[in-house]
This record gives sequence, structure tokens and C-alpha cells, in this order.
Amino acid sequence: MTVISTQTATFSYIRPDIILVKIKEDAEIDLLQSQHNFTAILQLAQGHKYATLVDARVHASDTPESRAYSSHPDRQKPLIAMAIIVDSLPNKLIANFLIKFNKPSSPTRLFSDPDAALNWLTERVNEHNSSLAY
Repeated sequence: MTVISTQTATFSYIRPDIILVKIKEDAEIDLLQSQHNFTAILQLAQGHKYATLVDARVHASDTPESRAYSSHPDRQKPLIAMAIIVDSLPNKLIANFLIKFNKPSSPTRLFSDPDAALNWLTERVNEHNSSLAY
């Protein structure tokens, strides 16, 4: 299994169209780190559309520039959907705020249960794939 690691996260496939993004403990994600992370995802995806399961059950931070970069429509084009796993009320509140403020163009939801997050992503990927069949 291919695993790509940056200073702030690791990236690997759960299945051919779902990428697991594990944020590293105490990661400080600035614009440059966001760019490295996006490059890692594109390298892993190899030009294919993908969904991401982001494991954010750690203490981490990101800058407004990083959030703006990540939510830009050009970075959202290959993304089918994103599920973010959080396990604390502060992380949930911050993530909800970021989703509402940055308004990702791809379906994005928060989960506390990794299995529920993966099931939701699988449904989004299946919907996407079935829409391509017509």
C-alpha cells in the first residue's frame, strides 16, 4: 500500500477511490503545508476523482490562508466528497465553523464515528460512479 507523508499529514488509500488523510498531532498547517498536502493527494490519486476521509482527532491548527487555498474551487474539482472525523466538542465546533465559513463545493460532513464516515463516503462515491454510467 502506498503511503505518502508530509510534515503535517499522512495519505493512503482505504479503497481505490477513498483516500485516508491522517492529520499529525500538533500539526500547524500553513499555506505551504497545505500546498504540500494537496500535491501529495494528487500524486496518490493519479488524475482520478477521489473522496477523502480526514482523521482530525488530534490537536492541530491551520491558517486562514491554508483554509482559503484548500477550499478554492480548483482544489475541489477532483474531490467527490469529504468526511471529517472529530472526537471532541472543540474540534467539532471549529470544523463546523470552517465548513460554514469556507463553504466547500464538494459535499462535506463531520462525524465522530469512523465507520459512519466511511459508509457516507462510500455512498457519495457510488452515487458519483453511477452518474458516470449514464
